Amino acid sequence: MIRLVLLAFTLLSLQACVSVRSSHGYVLEADQSSLTAEPGFDTKDSILAKYGEPSMIGTFDRDAWYYLHSTNQTRAFFKPKTTSRTVVAIHFDDEGQVEAYDTYDLKDGEDIRLVQRETPTRGKQLNFWEQLLGNVGALPASLGEEGPVPGQ
Repeated sequence: MIRLVLLAFTLLSLQACVSVRSSHGYVLEADQSSLTAEPGFDTKDSILAKYGEPSMIGTFDRDAWYYLHSTNQTRAFFKPKTTSRTVVAIHFDDEGQVEAYDTYDLKDGEDIRLVQRETPTRGKQLNFWEQLLGNVGALPASLGEEGPVPGQ
């Protein structure tokens, strides 16, 4: 009996070590090898017909479309690691014709460190118990008014 319990525990603990892969973003169809666009030939409509809606459209330049795909790998409870990333950037001219076509991968990315500073706010800092029990015993605002209490 003890051996059976130990075997079950060992199998369950090994299951947590299995690597999990997940894909996000644009996934190529079975008949596609890559996303391509011919400058001067393709238009917004032809790109939409071939690949569908882009993953992102440029915020400041609405004539820049981006198709993104990334693959992440994680093991147990550790932070996921991006193993591959592809960004296809298609830029259009004023007439809607493809002007430029670029492909970027994981090597082209840059790590950006976010600022860890905090802006101080005015007011009282509540501890856990003050937040949890802060409204205990407080009367609803509608009790002081004339008329029925909502929900009764």
